[in-house]
Amino acid sequence: MIPNLWNAPALSAVDLLIYRSNLLGSDPRITNFGGGNTSAKVDEVDPLSGETVTVMWVKGSGGDLGTMKRAGLASLYLEPVLGLESRYQAGTTEDEIVGLYQHCNFGLNPTACSIDTPLHAFVPFKHVDHVHADAVIAIAASANAEALTKEIYGDEVGYVPWKRPGFELGLMIRDQILQRPGIKGIVMGSHGLINWADDAKECYELTLRLINQAQSFIDSRSTSSPFGEQMMFPQSGDLVETTAILRGLTTFNNLSNIAHMETSEAVLDFVSRSRLSELAQMGTSCPDHFLRTKIRPMILEMGQPIEPALEEYRKGYSEYYERCKHSNSPAIRNPNPSVILVPGRGMITFGKTKKEAMVTSEFYCRAIEVMRGAETVSKYTALPEQEAFDIEYWLLEEAKLQRMPAEKEFSRKIALVTGGGQGIGLATAKQLHSKGACVVVLDLNEEKIAEINAPGLVDFVGIKCDVTDSQALREAFRSTVEQFGGLDICVINAGNARRGTVADTTDADYKFLSDLLMKAYFEAMREATQLMIKQGLGGNLVVVGSKNAATVGSNAAIYSATKAFELHLMRSAANDLAKHGIRCNAVNPDAVIQGSGIWSDAWKTQTAASLGIAIEQLPDYYRKRSLLGVEVHPEHVAEAICWLASDAKSSRTTGAVIPVDAGVREAFMR
Repeated sequence: MIPNLWNAPALSAVDLLIYRSNLLGSDPRITNFGGGNTSAKVDEVDPLSGETVTVMWVKGSGGDLGTMKRAGLASLYLEPVLGLESRYQAGTTEDEIVGLYQHCNFGLNPTACSIDTPLHAFVPFKHVDHVHADAVIAIAASANAEALTKEIYGDEVGYVPWKRPGFELGLMIRDQILQRPGIKGIVMGSHGLINWADDAKECYELTLRLINQAQSFIDSRSTSSPFGEQMMFPQSGDLVETTAILRGLTTFNNLSNIAHMETSEAVLDFVSRSRLSELAQMGTSCPDHFLRTKIRPMILEMGQPIEPALEEYRKGYSEYYERCKHSNSPAIRNPNPSVILVPGRGMITFGKTKKEAMVTSEFYCRAIEVMRGAETVSKYTALPEQEAFDIEYWLLEEAKLQRMPAEKEFSRKIALVTGGGQGIGLATAKQLHSKGACVVVLDLNEEKIAEINAPGLVDFVGIKCDVTDSQALREAFRSTVEQFGGLDICVINAGNARRGTVADTTDADYKFLSDLLMKAYFEAMREATQLMIKQGLGGNLVVVGSKNAATVGSNAAIYSATKAFELHLMRSAANDLAKHGIRCNAVNPDAVIQGSGIWSDAWKTQTAASLGIAIEQLPDYYRKRSLLGVEVHPEHVAEAICWLASDAKSSRTTGAVIPVDAGVREAFMR
């Protein structure tokens, strides 16, 4: 049962609406991410007339109840919105009505209102909640939904059959209230619940009570699994390789996606039952669901050839589009599945961002619960195919997509940075992330990894990893695929340094540097390129070398030699891997003292002593030594790395080395 969490302090009417919305949106059993809407009708002073007018504050288009702030609310003069009925009755279409809402805006509020605005406007109560609760949709998506609504709620709740959200549905709800003035809510066929009250807390508590009533009814009918016999023992099997291959094969218009893997108990149970194919092929019911999940998911058996299965799905989706399209329908979108069910193993979902992939996963999890409830009390029914298409390819939804901001430079890209806890690595990871990439940072320092793993940040992940440990490194690359579905960019940066000539370098120092700067560089490059080849999307490797790779540094024999090794390994990879579309390049920084892990107190002391200067004089010494006479900071090196990793900026560059040393003549590349 969903608990009552109401504990509101004294708030204004609008702030109380935000509070109520956030409570409702915090529980996916109540409503899905971005779904549902709430409203409050508030008396306001008209800034033009000075008179008191009724203003409806309602969740804006595309917003999310759980995270909504004041800026996510639209505000409209109620009377003009109600007056649009005459325009509608005179023949103004649903879609045309939407364009008129902006003429009803109050307070110069630029937030666009939801398509569900009429559902709130025509309810003659101050507070309205519309949610997509699992338990209620299970009733709404049942074959005998109206009868079940009556059985559960008696005369307290009405019912309207499926109608696409919009003005007509708002009028249908109003008419139900006029015909049955005592009802407190309405179950909307295949859609969800709407209910109301004249008090904000009362409205919230009513929403919870109606949802819990539906859930109690379902629980009272629960017997054996509604999904049929268990055909296989659920196991969280290895989806890593399958996901990486799928990510490559589902690329559309040169745009790949980010993946999310779901192996929860509920999902594993669903994909291990005999009725999986029957129910999955029916598609989802709630309109918010299949906007993310498409008309239906793809089912992929483990071991089944992936390419023919995808081709069959794409063919089926194209045929669905051709059957249902109208003369003015938008062009067909990506025909690849966004939800892939793997019997006995789990679910893979795709989206242009990690968050979108997770939301799609959550939507299908909600759809599973709807099917479970509906099959428990009746028989599950999905929306008719044409209705589903008309939602998916609704011109208003297309217009919303077209208004989306342009994607960032590294949007849809997955990057891994070794030694990313500080210095050049951290600066690079942050720049890649700020430009849209999903980023995995490897570092040995547990505290720095803990700082990176901030709560709620789903596309910037830290993994504690000793890159000289071959097994740990392999597991880190696997974890990257588990997190995001693949790999596009690998920045091989983890490093350190030891002083010493050939004569006085110890065996321990030789092993330390050769393991870290040769073995680990090679193994990271190998893991990355094997994964990139498997994906078939190309990729970018950037090696962080050093000025010492081009011109030796004094008293740093093994460090200089290993850095030279890195550059030649990069060139070999560039030569061999170009046929796979994998570009390999390097940067040669120098004297990056600020924030650097290499420039430890010991290294600074040894370097200053060899130069005959004080430690605090080191930055000035290197600045003056350079041709440009400036210091090199981690962010400057990160800029060069991001340029090399960008297909938009350096797509014709491979095997190159960019010095980022402020100009050291001896280190000019030849």
